[in-house]
Amino acid sequence: MTDQEIPDGFKELKIPQPHIENLGPGFYKKDDEQLFMIFFAKEEHSNFYNSAHGGALMALADFCLTSSMMKDRNSLVTTVSFHSEFLAPAPIGSMLLIRCKPKKIGKSLGFSEGDITVDGETIITFGGVGRIIKNNG
Repeated sequence: MTDQEIPDGFKELKIPQPHIENLGPGFYKKDDEQLFMIFFAKEEHSNFYNSAHGGALMALADFCLTSSMMKDRNSLVTTVSFHSEFLAPAPIGSMLLIRCKPKKIGKSLGFSEGDITVDGETIITFGGVGRIIKNNG
């Protein structure tokens, strides 16, 4: 994978979804109402330009987006709408820092936005709406 160190405070992410597990391993932490995840750009998810494919980046962004709307691991949230803006490539082997911040969480809908950075440079911004099917707590 890589010899990069995972920053302090991150825990290994136990991923219950095979399509996201395939993009892992992943790591996460919650801080000040924000959810952070770390994944690595892998060769098997690359495009012709030897960088992470946009579809892989969108899958990770969407996973973080809906996860940020969950009260706990037993909550269920599905995507209603998702938008993204690609600003720069993510070279293979790079550490992807994904940040999501919920803007509003209601009884049935949640709104969140975020970005993915590589070495401090924003490579993608995104946001969306999630349908809260079950939110424990």
